[in-house]
Amino acid sequence: MTGANGNAQMRGHLGVGTATTCDDKLDITPILERVKAALLAGQSIRLIDYMPEERQEIIGAIAALRDQLPIVARWSAVRESFLSETRLRALRYLIPGEFLREGVDHAR
Repeated sequence: MTGANGNAQMRGHLGVGTATTCDDKLDITPILERVKAALLAGQSIRLIDYMPEERQEIIGAIAALRDQLPIVARWSAVRESFLSETRLRALRYLIPGEFLREGVDHAR
């Protein structure tokens, strides 16, 4: 199918010009549960640790979980070079330790 300007439009899974139905929506439940389990276990999540194809789903899962859990984002250095004075940094998502301890009153 060509558009008004003569360019071909992409058709496919959630491509341009397609209607989104319940069948077309991306199911991120397994990724959401995997990210939630890692965060509740005290691990941090860095997007750089995931394949580029998975990163959008991870970002979506973190955004959905931020409504339920006290997730914070912090910068961490991945690689540093003092010789060339460069530093590669990545956002790290985690739940602070005080929220992970059992029996603590979080309402204060």
